[in-house]
Formats: sequence, C-alpha cells, structure tokens
Amino acid sequence: MTNTQLKNWDDFQLPRWEMLPGIDLYLDQVIELINGYLAPITPADEKKILTASMLNNYVKQDLMPAPVKKKYSRQHLVFLIVITLMKQTFTLSEIKSVLNEALAHQSIKAFYDDFCEKQEKALHFVEHFQPGAGEMVEPTPDAQLEELVTMAISTSLYSKQLIANLIGTED
Repeated sequence: MTNTQLKNWDDFQLPRWEMLPGIDLYLDQVIELINGYLAPITPADEKKILTASMLNNYVKQDLMPAPVKKKYSRQHLVFLIVITLMKQTFTLSEIKSVLNEALAHQSIKAFYDDFCEKQEKALHFVEHFQPGAGEMVEPTPDAQLEELVTMAISTSLYSKQLIANLIGTED
C-alpha cells in the first residue's frame, strides 16, 4: 500500500467545543453527527463507529451522563467523541478512569479542546512518521507499518500502566 492510498489526515480537525451544536439533539441525530465527525479517520470497512446500543451502554456503564428527556447536549457529544476514539485502544473501565481523572481537574470544555488538539497532533505525527529519518535509504511502506505498529503497542501498554497506577492512587 502506498501513501497515496491512505487517507490524508493533514486537514482533519475534530470539532472544538464551540463548533459543536448548541441545541439538544435526538439519538439518531447524535449518532449520525458523531459518525460524520469521525468518518475521515475511521477505517473504510467500519460503516458505523458508534451505534445506539453502544451509546446506551456508555450511559449504563456510567461513562457519560444520561440524556435529558431523550435529548443529548454538547456535553454528551464531547463524551461520545472522546469515548469513541479511546475505545479503539482502551477498555471502557480504562476510559472511565481517564475521564474521571481528567474532569476532576478541569472543565469538560477545557479538557475536550485540549484533547482535540493533542489528538490532531498525534494523527499528524503518525501520518508523517518516517522510520530511519535522516538515513540515506527511503523507508518502505512495510518498514513504516512495522515501526508504527510496534509504537502503537508500546504506547498502548505504557498508557495502560499509567491508568492502572492512577486507579491504584485513587484508593
């Protein structure tokens, strides 16, 4: 696979707090909106990255507040964007720990806008990552994939250790 076959993430932006709808939405509208926001970075074979049953499960698992009169606010959208992205790597329990810790120290708006900025920087880094940068040999797509996969594993394992340490300090 060559880079021309990959999606271009340079222009991808998550909607910031102020860009999210300021009106309450119904379940179907929320699902369509979140799937639309994340479609540019979602693998093509994944039709829906968020479904109604997933959303209901997040509420049941106490990862996010319940809707008010079957309507979802800007705050709900934030939770769903963050949870949906984090779910690609972390368990719901780990996500809950991260969210609880982050929101204990800052507003949801500040947390979310900071999360968006960091996620975009990480996507840009990964898209432009070249193993052996500075070397005379042009890296192959296989070498790039191997390097990124091992970095993803390492990042995931290290993050999970940080989360476990965080949970251990909450007692």
